[in-house]
Amino acid sequence: MRVLGPVEVLLDGEPIAVRGNQPLAVLAILAAARGRPVAADRLIDDLWGDLPPAGAAAVLQSHVSRLRRALEPHRPPRGAASLLVRESAGYALRLPAGSLDAARFEQGVRAADGLPPAGALDRLRAALALWRGRPYEQFADDEWAAAETARLTELHHTARERAVDALLRLERTDEAIPAARALTAEDPLRGEPWRLLALALWAASRSGEALAVLGEHRGIVADELGLDPDPALAALEQAIREQRAEVLEAALRPGPTPIRPEQLPRSQPAFAGRADELRRLDRHTPALVVVSGTGGVGKTTLAVRWAHQAAARYPDGQLHVDLRGFGPEDAPADPGDVLAAFLGALGVPDQRIPAATAERTALFRSVLASRRMLLLLDNARDADQVRPLLPGNPDCAVVVTSRSHLIDLIVTDGAYPMRLDAFRPSEAVAYLRRRLGDEVVDADPEACEAIVERCGGLPLALALICARGAFPPAEIDAELAFAEGLDGFAVPGVKHDLRAVFSWSYRRLVPLAARMFRLIALHPGPDLSIAAAAALAGTEGALARVLLRRLTDAHLIDEHRPGRFVLHDLVRTYAKETAGRVDPAAERDAAVTRLLDFYLHSSGNAAQTQYPYRRPVMVGPPPPGVHGFSFADPPAAIAWLDAEYENILALLDLCRSEALQHYLPLFVWTLASYQQDIRFHLADSLALTADALKATGEPWWTGYLHYILGRGLLRMNRHEEARTELEKAIAIGREMDDPARMAHGLLSVAVSIVTVHDVPTRAQAEAAYPFAVEARDNYLRMGTEQGAVEVANALHPIAWYHAYQPGGQGEARRLFEESITINERWRNTYGAAAGWMQLARFHQHAGDLTAAVAAFQQAIDLYGDMADLRIEPLIGLYSCYREAGDPTAAGEVREEALRLLETARYPDLTRLANTLDLN
Repeated sequence: MRVLGPVEVLLDGEPIAVRGNQPLAVLAILAAARGRPVAADRLIDDLWGDLPPAGAAAVLQSHVSRLRRALEPHRPPRGAASLLVRESAGYALRLPAGSLDAARFEQGVRAADGLPPAGALDRLRAALALWRGRPYEQFADDEWAAAETARLTELHHTARERAVDALLRLERTDEAIPAARALTAEDPLRGEPWRLLALALWAASRSGEALAVLGEHRGIVADELGLDPDPALAALEQAIREQRAEVLEAALRPGPTPIRPEQLPRSQPAFAGRADELRRLDRHTPALVVVSGTGGVGKTTLAVRWAHQAAARYPDGQLHVDLRGFGPEDAPADPGDVLAAFLGALGVPDQRIPAATAERTALFRSVLASRRMLLLLDNARDADQVRPLLPGNPDCAVVVTSRSHLIDLIVTDGAYPMRLDAFRPSEAVAYLRRRLGDEVVDADPEACEAIVERCGGLPLALALICARGAFPPAEIDAELAFAEGLDGFAVPGVKHDLRAVFSWSYRRLVPLAARMFRLIALHPGPDLSIAAAAALAGTEGALARVLLRRLTDAHLIDEHRPGRFVLHDLVRTYAKETAGRVDPAAERDAAVTRLLDFYLHSSGNAAQTQYPYRRPVMVGPPPPGVHGFSFADPPAAIAWLDAEYENILALLDLCRSEALQHYLPLFVWTLASYQQDIRFHLADSLALTADALKATGEPWWTGYLHYILGRGLLRMNRHEEARTELEKAIAIGREMDDPARMAHGLLSVAVSIVTVHDVPTRAQAEAAYPFAVEARDNYLRMGTEQGAVEVANALHPIAWYHAYQPGGQGEARRLFEESITINERWRNTYGAAAGWMQLARFHQHAGDLTAAVAAFQQAIDLYGDMADLRIEPLIGLYSCYREAGDPTAAGEVREEALRLLETARYPDLTRLANTLDLN
């Protein structure tokens, strides 16, 4: 793209036709922003001023679309634009490096800095050759272009003056004189061209002409401005009159070469991956960028790699410092000391460096005011350490790395936050290839993938493994598998292994945060909530939140979703090691017990919330200091169980130990309805209940657990196995004279006979009838709210029995409707939905498809957004519509059911496949 003259764009050397002045103006405005986003509102103001047309935003979007097609003619119709991109509330032009002539011109002029006269002249002439006329020529008089045009024009004048100066120092006065004379003609009021012309004439032994030139300038300034010439010109005129040769010699002698610091550390040759991160650094510099991440994740490696790649864009040099924010020493670098070192590297004599840090910062910013430099501030501790080191010049790029998020720099100083995570698996394998070689990785890819998984993608862990590259990957993987803790990552002669690197972050924690870090590693699940962390630590939720925020800021844990936190596996291992070393076993055991009690009583409250009538609470009150969650309604309870289910399963694995197995029956009690009725985690439920049976010999619990086993098997259509377990539960109930145990078992036997999802046959209804009647009588004998509600379920098999008796259709319908009424009275929504399902099947069986459709729809409405539960009534609707000869309605319902089946957990896919004609 060319802007040093008429604005034009070339693709593969050929001009691109941009139709219309406004689209070209948009492109020019974005080019002037040098890759920074320009707000859409500002673009509209620049294009139309105070009188934008109606729909200006749409017109702007049309211009952008046209430009994108012109700039990227081979981009797929819906492919993402890579040059003219949408960013924030506006647009940015991401031109490839070296594409903009103005940028190349500036780089060329800056590249001449510090070079000997001959080299400087070559660089300046190459840069000046890019100049084709007035910058942004078509738009030079527009308000938006004025500042950029003036800046580039001034730089052009300066570059020409520097070229004349180089000619003088090379004693090429025959070229310098006409060049300087051309400058004086173009801008007679500018003093520097007259000074250069006078020096060139004096050096050519034409002193009289030199004095005449200075006299001419004196007259012009007096006539035009009513002023005397610049004192430096007056001094030069006097020196020529006095023929002071030393003045001429000093002006022509090459000056000292400015120091150009290049302090970047060596970039790792085996660098791999991080392509997205490198692009983000390109996109957000020059600016202030904070790269944060846990220890060993590769922050410094990434920053150094990018800095080497970007160094050419910062011709005045690069500064680097390790701020020692986290390391074996407990003494972070003092900003004042860093500034003194930076100023010295920039050529400031020691005697000119002030004593106070604030004055050093001011001098540092003054020195960098006219330079384009890159600063890499590595391993920062906090914002206060970084802020004095920030230049004021926006053309200087500053990249800060830290284990802290440095939120204060982001909020107050506008830093761009860039969090660095562990390698993705493909990046980790690519790293192994770079370090070990393709032949090693290809010889045993499975072992290499296992190593990557054990390292969790952490670059430092992978580097430590690669340090042992003389051993086959399979042997290394085997050692990692059997090593205790982080021992497998200890390499002789390497001081900064994983334990050391993690310890540098751990040592910075306040005692309460350090204790929280150790204890949350005892949580076996994939993530934890603030409440779970509070239970582990035995603290209030507010304090737990503060401590978790501190751990997050230190990148020891990660808040992967709002209010939910995870640990990298290797960090968890370090935390467990530290807990084992610091915390007594009794305190660790007490923390796990608190966590179990928290989940037990929270899941118990969730189960209680799902049943608006009172159920016998078998888990007892929570211990002092344990506060289980309470829930406003069943959806909130189910949402909590959904979020915590994997964590609960992990805790249940702990409970299979002898010391904690007494928790197993209690968790069966709190989870049975969720696992069997709501989310159909039937395999998990059966495994938990079977283990709980082994852990108890108490008769009541034994009977209850046999019932839950039978109930789950019934859900899986394993009727014979279910009947066996249910008969055991009934026998124990009769022996204990427990009406609840007998009622639940008897009703489940009745359901196993009539089946759950189909209309029973006459034989099935008659066989189930006595079991259902006895179940109903036992529910009524309970004399509790639970019995009063559960009796509604016993009415379903009884109603089916009456449906097959002569004249019994009315009684059957009344019983189904009574079941619905009972559940509605007790606000048992899902129970009422089940009643509508039974009534719908009754109507369909009786041939009243209109009533059946209405009843199925009632069930769908009651199940709400519970996708797993909506599937059955949708299937009922589908069968009704097909039976009614309405393929359109049937197809719509079928599509909805199939959509839900894509994500729903369901125990009977074969039956559904047959019903929905999937086979």
